[in-house]
Amino acid sequence: MVGKVRQSIVSTIPHDLHRRRRAPMGKYFSKSNIRRLDSTIQENLAKFLERLENSRSSQEVIPLTHAFRALTCDIITSYSFGACSDFLSREDYNGPLWEAVYSSTKLGHWIEHIGWLGPLIEALPKQVIASMSPGWGSLSRLEDQWDIQIRGIQESKSYQDPRNCEKTILHGLLNSDLPDSEKAASRLHQEARLLFLAGTDGTAITLSTIIYHLLSNPSMLDRLKDELVNAMPDPDALPTGAQVGHLPYLTAIIQEGLRIRPPPVRQTRVAPNEELHFHTPDKDWVVPKGTPVTMTARLLQRHPDIFPDPTTFKPERWLGNPRLDKYLIAFSKGTRICLGMNLAYEEMYLVLASVFRKYDLVGGSDRGRKMALYETTERDIAMVADHLAWLPPAGSKEVRITVS
Repeated sequence: MVGKVRQSIVSTIPHDLHRRRRAPMGKYFSKSNIRRLDSTIQENLAKFLERLENSRSSQEVIPLTHAFRALTCDIITSYSFGACSDFLSREDYNGPLWEAVYSSTKLGHWIEHIGWLGPLIEALPKQVIASMSPGWGSLSRLEDQWDIQIRGIQESKSYQDPRNCEKTILHGLLNSDLPDSEKAASRLHQEARLLFLAGTDGTAITLSTIIYHLLSNPSMLDRLKDELVNAMPDPDALPTGAQVGHLPYLTAIIQEGLRIRPPPVRQTRVAPNEELHFHTPDKDWVVPKGTPVTMTARLLQRHPDIFPDPTTFKPERWLGNPRLDKYLIAFSKGTRICLGMNLAYEEMYLVLASVFRKYDLVGGSDRGRKMALYETTERDIAMVADHLAWLPPAGSKEVRITVS
């Protein structure tokens, strides 16, 4: 997305300011509060499953990655504003919008190093932005809607009602003890932009990657279905996190999906008051205090000494091997761990359990309706470029499926 998030919590460098900004948002993403969000996840998941079911008769090819982006967007906008984006109701899952988001991320590195470029793009008339791409027009209209919703909450003072603050993030921020300058519409817009970006694409990409691997590995899918049948006797009932969040093989599948396709954002840390010492067989390194140190999760999570055969999707590596957990840094670690981690896990548990309790692989067992990949190969889940999002190869349509 071309706009800035410099005043959002993810871009806040001073530690004290980061803690102050994170505190009122953090409670909305605790495990207990995310479990209370199950009904919202289930409501949107039911719409997603209905779209899958409707495609059986129409023989529609489903752009699964876009469909998951629509699902996760509908969930995070409901939780952020109390108003759902309703992209699951759109025939194309608002595909042009997601393509525009990816297109704009290609400007990310330029904007990062050329300070005036981001403000210049944001200052362009909306008609000019819309003329560049239909998706960019949709993106601009979405951001206008956020502004309207933020102003509406501010002007109506609906955030003073504790019942609203329990349900939506923006109400809670406006009712928090943050100073008024932190509640300005322009800053809250950047938090809304961050919630949209962080709450949609990463989970959607991981889900579609996992489904690609499960549909490509019948024995793996059979093992998962055995586990789900025992935990969910009724294939048409929507699960809860409490019901499926403890299943060992489903958990291993999610961990392996996060390992093999983590978010791309480089994780930067600074030790402000001490030197860092790094030892290798050939040399001892000293990193001066105050020096930013950064890496991507992909480097560690594909290290062959820790994860043998690192490019192979192998959930079994996680079973009975708790020592590996410390090397899974898809959501980072420490005080700046990803705020939405619990929401992402809850979405992945509920989506995968619902889909594969109901659907089976074409040519597999008789346990459920059938699902198959459509003109999708490993090339379509490859990571070929980091532009603040992992970009697939040129011409890829990402993961697509049919159901029957």
